[in-house]
Amino acid sequence: MSLTKDLVAEFNVVARIEYNRAYQEFSPKFNDLLYEYESGPVAESSFPFFEFLKGMEEFTGTRTHQTFPSGYKFTVQNKEWDMAVDIYRKDWERASNMGAMRLKGLNPFKLRISEMPKIAKDHPIELAFDMLEAGDASTYGTTFDLQNFFDTTHNYGVVAGTQSNLLTGTGTTEANVEADLSSVAQAFDGFYYAQGGTGNAKRRKLNKNWDGTMRIVCPIGLGETFRKLNTKDRLSNGESNPWKGRLDVVTKHFTDTNDWYAVLVDDPIFRPFLYQVEMPVELDMPTLQDDSYREHKKLSYGAYGRYNVAYGAWWKAIQVANS
Repeated sequence: MSLTKDLVAEFNVVARIEYNRAYQEFSPKFNDLLYEYESGPVAESSFPFFEFLKGMEEFTGTRTHQTFPSGYKFTVQNKEWDMAVDIYRKDWERASNMGAMRLKGLNPFKLRISEMPKIAKDHPIELAFDMLEAGDASTYGTTFDLQNFFDTTHNYGVVAGTQSNLLTGTGTTEANVEADLSSVAQAFDGFYYAQGGTGNAKRRKLNKNWDGTMRIVCPIGLGETFRKLNTKDRLSNGESNPWKGRLDVVTKHFTDTNDWYAVLVDDPIFRPFLYQVEMPVELDMPTLQDDSYREHKKLSYGAYGRYNVAYGAWWKAIQVANS
């Protein structure tokens, strides 16, 4: 028992070092889909809705004030997330009898533990991709305007509007995709918010800093079509290709093999998804006194955190739906 106890103490130090190293070094590739913020130690965070500021106006003696509308809030609830790597008593005892090689006897488990922070940091992004595919329904909730993430009745307000980020595609051939990309670009250019008082509102672009590049998230079968479009000089009709070098293509195993998505990640705050963090994923360290060791003859190294992903800026993503 003393040999196993000493080995557990030694391995706990190694496991902690490996976990922290991997957590610090790993940077998820598509983290820019998310706007990350801390909720604090609460079950949920509620945000009072506020429209874009009305802008600068000529001062004529009375200042124009803007306040939060009372009663309207957008709420994101934190969820608990967990995973674990188990090491059975027999493996501890066998490693304990390896003398100076005892830690090496646990190398396979060390490798699994070093993978845990990578999976944990990638998990919110995988959630975002799941939510992207389901964005034309309320499976994962709605946006702050109470519409589905992909909808034909969006607004930058507390009531439904007429702006659409759900487009009907013309098909999945190269020519179809080329034509639909033009519709997508026009939609991104046209999204707006109303600035100014009632009857005096001016339309201001929501994507005013967009430089024309976009991320394409598509089913596996459409990946080559978009990659080709990103590199070729001419469109299918022989005209010069305006999309060359402007598409960042990501393929996913989507259930619907005809729909695809265009996403903008040009703004540091207004992102397609919100990533609310109450507690980052941390490593739980076991001891021989744990019930799991006495009852089930194993020790568990668990990764546990509290956070959630919610829909964010609807004007940063467009679904092209093909039948």
